[in-house]
Amino acid sequence: MNARISMIRETTEVVGGRKKSVKQEFYKTWCEVQSLGTTETYTALQTGIENAIVFKVRNCRKMEEVRKNLKEFYADYDGTEYRIYSASPMIKDDRWVLIKCRAVE
Repeated sequence: MNARISMIRETTEVVGGRKKSVKQEFYKTWCEVQSLGTTETYTALQTGIENAIVFKVRNCRKMEEVRKNLKEFYADYDGTEYRIYSASPMIKDDRWVLIKCRAVE
């Protein structure tokens, strides 16, 4: 593990009759930054996902919650916001989760 990643939960609250977006750090963990596989890269380019990146993190209860509610979370890595579009355990070793993200522009 060579980098830190923060999982940020973005929820909405009603304050004074108006919706307000609330962001709070949910989980901070070490990760290994990887790139997409060859076929995944071509598929991402065809669908318009240009700045895609993969983070390999340890599986735990908090990561299970992120996996179940992908729309509530985004990843913050090195000051850049990444929207999560997939989070799945590795096939051969379920102690690790691969989080696939794309940079928000």
